[in-house]
Amino acid sequence: MREHLGLKLISLVLGFSLWYAVAREQEAEFSLAIPIELRDLPEGLEVLEESVQQVEVRLRGPAEILRRLTPQDVNIGVELGDAEPGVRTAYLTPREVSAPFGARVMRVTPTSVRIVLDRTVEQTVEVIPRVVGSPAEGFELHHIGLSPERIDVVGPASHVSGLEQVTTEPVSVDGLREPYSRMVRIELDPLVRIEREPNVALTLDVREEYRRRELSVAVKGLPEDRAARLTPGTVRVRIEGPKSLVEQLRAEDLLAQVDLSALAPGRHSLAPAIVISSPDRGAFQVLSIEPQQIRVQIQ
Repeated sequence: MREHLGLKLISLVLGFSLWYAVAREQEAEFSLAIPIELRDLPEGLEVLEESVQQVEVRLRGPAEILRRLTPQDVNIGVELGDAEPGVRTAYLTPREVSAPFGARVMRVTPTSVRIVLDRTVEQTVEVIPRVVGSPAEGFELHHIGLSPERIDVVGPASHVSGLEQVTTEPVSVDGLREPYSRMVRIELDPLVRIEREPNVALTLDVREEYRRRELSVAVKGLPEDRAARLTPGTVRVRIEGPKSLVEQLRAEDLLAQVDLSALAPGRHSLAPAIVISSPDRGAFQVLSIEPQQIRVQIQ
């Protein structure tokens, strides 16, 4: 017992000092902002509104433990396994909080959360293109194409049931001189979503401005060697096409033809066919012919 008495005395002092340091360690309090976890939400229901999305949790325990805590170490949840559409109030007490060993939950602020639940529904809606601006001078937006033109949206019944159409993000046509295509996003209420492809293909058919013009066109019978009298000898033709081409078109570039080959002698009434001899004839469209019938007298 008396051997190494000095070392034993030093050990005793060190042990006592360590015990005293641990025994006198003060407890501390600490607050953390913790998100509320909504658990076991039934299929076919979704959260429309939460009065609060996180709470302040007040913890008490050894300072060394509390100093190491992060929001990921503490969690609080609300069980919704038996929930139905409507308003539900959940009370938040320390019992709902899970914290590491050694940290005691003193209180939760606020003490309740108001949760609004709604049924999940799906609806087919029309997509409306949102186009802004104007093409370059002398050009026009002839047609807007969308693919698909209708999409299925999903969300709370209160936001989806009466929904008939949605719009695309704005697309500018400023300065365009030719057709243009791109994928565009659909603009939606934050609570409404598209569960499939969220984009649609938008095609802008930009073309030169179209003009209409009326020309007096000669009527001709075919075959030419068939003896016949045609009344009237000219018709008024309204034609449409690109402005630059329509303005250059001459009456001589058009001909109103009637087919006489199968006609017996006597009187007949025939609709003329308009033939355009211009190299750009495919760019033109005949809108009307006046009169619509040619009187034919076959000898």
